[in-house]
Amino acid sequence: MIQAYNHFLTEYSSNFSARTRSVHKPNELRAVYSRIQSMNRHSAYYKVNLTREKQLFTLSLKDASLALADTLVELGKAFERPTVINSAHSSDEETVSASLIDVEHASFFEPFHVRVKSLAKPQVNTGHKVPSDAEGPMPSPYRFRIQAGEDSYEFSYNVSTVSTNRDLMHKLANFINRSNIHIIAKVDEDTADHTSRIVLSSEDTGLADGDSLAFTIVDSNQADMSSPVGLVDYFGLDKISQKPANAKFLVNGREYTNPRNNIIIDRNISLTLKKASKKEVKISPETAGEQAISELGDFLKSYNALLTLTRTGLTRNRRSARLQNDLTHILSTDIEELNRCGIRRNEDFTLSIDPETMKKPETMQHLKALFEEPDGLFAKLSHKMSDIALNPMDYVDKVVVTYPNTSRPGFTNPYLTSIYSGMMFNSYC
Repeated sequence: MIQAYNHFLTEYSSNFSARTRSVHKPNELRAVYSRIQSMNRHSAYYKVNLTREKQLFTLSLKDASLALADTLVELGKAFERPTVINSAHSSDEETVSASLIDVEHASFFEPFHVRVKSLAKPQVNTGHKVPSDAEGPMPSPYRFRIQAGEDSYEFSYNVSTVSTNRDLMHKLANFINRSNIHIIAKVDEDTADHTSRIVLSSEDTGLADGDSLAFTIVDSNQADMSSPVGLVDYFGLDKISQKPANAKFLVNGREYTNPRNNIIIDRNISLTLKKASKKEVKISPETAGEQAISELGDFLKSYNALLTLTRTGLTRNRRSARLQNDLTHILSTDIEELNRCGIRRNEDFTLSIDPETMKKPETMQHLKALFEEPDGLFAKLSHKMSDIALNPMDYVDKVVVTYPNTSRPGFTNPYLTSIYSGMMFNSYC
């Protein structure tokens, strides 16, 4: 069990943030508790050889069933209001990504085109390379000034003892970062030639109107003139390696500039410029119905992953075939409707999308009808996923010790079905 728990932490904990179907409401918790009681009332007592392989299989099985249940929930949300514009779609997410700020009050109806000429950049000052282990500037009080826009900052830094260049640069970088003046200082070390240098960069990209630089840094008059060289001059902190620049982009052929790569169009469309390109990117409104097609792809991916797990997740386990048969039987009752919706069952019983059928206007209505049926395919799949999540041990080979006495009320132990795996998923239910 310890091995399974460690595997759970490393393999599954990163998926928690993406989980959307956690059970936390009181009525949902009561429903889960009642279902566990009902299952235990009719469950036999058994013993199982709980190998590490079986532990990992039950954990994977439960996680896969919850993932499939999540996609069903998201599909349901998309079908609720299929004609409502609820997102913005970019034809090239690697160049420009798009999203709506306020979905409830979206006024985005016509697509537009964006071309990114150049991205907004921060200012970067790259200092001299100096020997890392050599003796740094002599002990003395030092002063330097940083001008950032209309703000001027005067710094006094006292070098009290002799130290190496590396040590002094790290202390000076921390000193600048703690000042919170929106300038980031770091030390780049080159282990090959044993040198180091300080790199300063503006926290924000772009330029304010009338400015040519985001910041300047100069040595001030030394309080103790025994040191002929200031820290700025010694480390080359005023050497500009990249000038700040505003983003340049075109919207429907008209050029704009912006100090940041995140821009807002028509007060409700948020764009993130990611890279320059000579090609135009089309930004278009996307309805929930169109989003449902994307969610359908996630559903098929989750279903196929669960089906594959039943075949490859546990060797020499006869009850894995039972789950595969259950899934196949659920789909078989609605196979003709699935074909009308552009969902094909392959020879290995996995599912795939027929792109040509998906283009037909009536396909969305067929999908919506199939989803909304109270006893339809998606309702049966959702119920099955709930059963698996509550008791994944039902699909592991085990030896029955005694059957329940159905002639008298059974003892309901609420945690019997989840004694091996369910309690480890307390964040789900």
